[in-house]
Amino acid sequence: MKKRLNIGFLIDDPNNYFTSQACKGAELAAKAIDANLFLFPGHYIGKPDGRFDSTEFEYQYNIIFDLPTEYNLDILYVLMGTIGSRADKEVQKAFIDGLPRIPIVTLFAEIEGYTSVTFDNKSSFGKALKHLIHKHGARRIGYVSGPETNMDARVRLDAFKEIMAEEGLPVSDNQIVYGDFTENSEEVVIDLLSRYGIPDAIVFANDSMALGGYKVLESKGLIPGKDVMITGFDDDIFAASMTPPLTTVEASSADLTYKAVLEADQFINNGELEKFEVETYLVQRSSCGCKGLDIADMRERLHIDEIGSGNKKFISSLKKYLFGVFDDNDETAKVKEHLENFCNLYYDFLHNGEHRDRVDKAFRDMVNSDLLMYVNTERLFNVLQTLQNEGIHIIKDNLKAVILDDMISEYYRLLSLKGLNIISTNISMRDRVSRLVNKQTGNIFIVSHENEIPYRLLLEGLDAVGFDQSYLYMFQGYQRHVQGDDWRMPKSLLLQAYANNGSVKTPTEALKLVRTEKLFDNEFVDNSERMTMTVFPLFVGEDLYGLIVNKLETSDLQNVSVVSYQLSVSIKSLLMIEEQNKVKRELQNSLEQFMRDNSLLSKEAKSDELTGLYNRRGFLEFAQKAITDPINRGKKALICYADMDNLKMVNDKFGHDDGDFALREIAAILNDAFRSTDVIGRLGGDEFVVFALTGVDNYELMIKDRIAAITTEHNKIAGKPYPIEMSTGICEFICDDKVDIFALLEHADEKLYREKSAKKAKNGSYR
Repeated sequence: MKKRLNIGFLIDDPNNYFTSQACKGAELAAKAIDANLFLFPGHYIGKPDGRFDSTEFEYQYNIIFDLPTEYNLDILYVLMGTIGSRADKEVQKAFIDGLPRIPIVTLFAEIEGYTSVTFDNKSSFGKALKHLIHKHGARRIGYVSGPETNMDARVRLDAFKEIMAEEGLPVSDNQIVYGDFTENSEEVVIDLLSRYGIPDAIVFANDSMALGGYKVLESKGLIPGKDVMITGFDDDIFAASMTPPLTTVEASSADLTYKAVLEADQFINNGELEKFEVETYLVQRSSCGCKGLDIADMRERLHIDEIGSGNKKFISSLKKYLFGVFDDNDETAKVKEHLENFCNLYYDFLHNGEHRDRVDKAFRDMVNSDLLMYVNTERLFNVLQTLQNEGIHIIKDNLKAVILDDMISEYYRLLSLKGLNIISTNISMRDRVSRLVNKQTGNIFIVSHENEIPYRLLLEGLDAVGFDQSYLYMFQGYQRHVQGDDWRMPKSLLLQAYANNGSVKTPTEALKLVRTEKLFDNEFVDNSERMTMTVFPLFVGEDLYGLIVNKLETSDLQNVSVVSYQLSVSIKSLLMIEEQNKVKRELQNSLEQFMRDNSLLSKEAKSDELTGLYNRRGFLEFAQKAITDPINRGKKALICYADMDNLKMVNDKFGHDDGDFALREIAAILNDAFRSTDVIGRLGGDEFVVFALTGVDNYELMIKDRIAAITTEHNKIAGKPYPIEMSTGICEFICDDKVDIFALLEHADEKLYREKSAKKAKNGSYR
């Protein structure tokens, strides 16, 4: 059976409409090729996004960009057009160069040395610019570009200059200004008007900057579409609701990502993508001076002349216009069937004037299906207006024309009501998400948790808001991330709770430790079927707590940020309460009692059942105690991180009993190699750790040789048909009360990983 591809997709804020559509297209393609899709939603590199009231801690989202690796992905798509829209080309290039060495495709931005897929900016801009010039007679045209350092902005600016030159219109520096792709573009528009005067038209390189342009014109008493013609680019979700509605260029991010992701397998195998084009269209609204929908253009686009019997060309064009990339989606088959049935009955009604009730029912059936999940309401209005216009030409009877007007008016009303219902449902869902998490928080604080934080309660009920599986991973120790610091994602995390279809569980202590690269693929993740998963950071201010991983459909992606924010606040509160409880316990118990009993935790709670070593909790407690003990201050010591090399092979080939035997042997080898006064623990799975006082420098080679010799003896005695071996990483240090044990573990783990990788390169996989 062919291995299912793991496709990574680096995106910016998933609540951005352009980005959410790109995710939908990528998911649709992943479903078509039966591939897993892993979404990594950071925010932006370079200048913060001015659309948000506060961007002080926005940098925290970008820790997500550290998660893709060659171990968990086969190919990585990067939505560079938005992630890097506020960064210069050197920053963008450095960002891409820092990603793992796997096949990489950048989307909506060209990066030197990488395969890129983007729109034909010249053709797209040409449609808007030539419309202003030829239909509305514009000659003095100002241009609001994106940042000068942004590659995509430069491509669009070059397209503007080329088309103006082709049309014989001069371009001077005075008529070009540079914004930042956000609506905070008022200052540059004011600068344009002061240097260039009031132009015939202003072309904005995206719709967001046009929002700022509207504000400036309004402050000067100028009306877009009347005093100054305005066009944008992207057809963002808000463009149609601007006053007046914004003329723009429809460039579907879903279409482009769908076609790009479909070619994932070919790119992995051949190193190149098959060439394809995503068609763009001019969306004419009032801001350019048009009085309404261009019926002639719509007739041509929909091939309305083919509406009669045998109307395959019209139906095909209509589906393409309405559904875009979702036209290829089997999930929309029923909706398209309703659409085709309505069109056929409508055509029959125009010619014979009978059975209006059938037409009305067909329209209601179409609207009550999942039509508006896939189709923009404005496009439906455009289709209805075009069909009404065609009907008037066919009927040629005043009385029947009145009936037709009444029909179409009723259809507009039904569509509007359906749209309002959907908005109400979405608002209700957001409220439901918020109430759910608030309820969880309340339950957590009601439940007693003097010694344990009840993390599992944080995941209860998430399946009700579209999260089929959820995984709560927490960082070990205190993690603080100050902007500008060289913070690095830890190699391992603690899985504190996981939920699968409503059932919430907590792993045993021995199984909580999970390699960061295995967030999406470990024994707790049900990967029997294709899945879309996303990961979000949990933080408040500069404090990082962990990650939440969810299996979900992209239609539920908007809920993730709400849930993550609420979880972060709850975790912060829980940690504060835990710290308060700890202080209380310390005050209630004498120092001697605390040192002996470790805050009343039993010996069993600190021991690993399988090996008899300390478990993670026990090791951390006693190692930390030894490191900070005044008696040991200034003494030389080491942390040894050990990992069994072939546990998976032993389990798969010889059974879990042999796997358990091998783990006990690793424990015995470490017991023999170190002294009884050293602290030896099993962190979980096949990972072990040792703290030892050494008393000498450069102890690493000595202990590695000792471990190797003892391992050889144990293998002779065991007589197993497989080798029992381990890789080690050793970090030497000086004991002090300021030593961070988690930093030591991370350093030792990095050295272990280098040894592991060298073995893998020499002998094949040890995992």
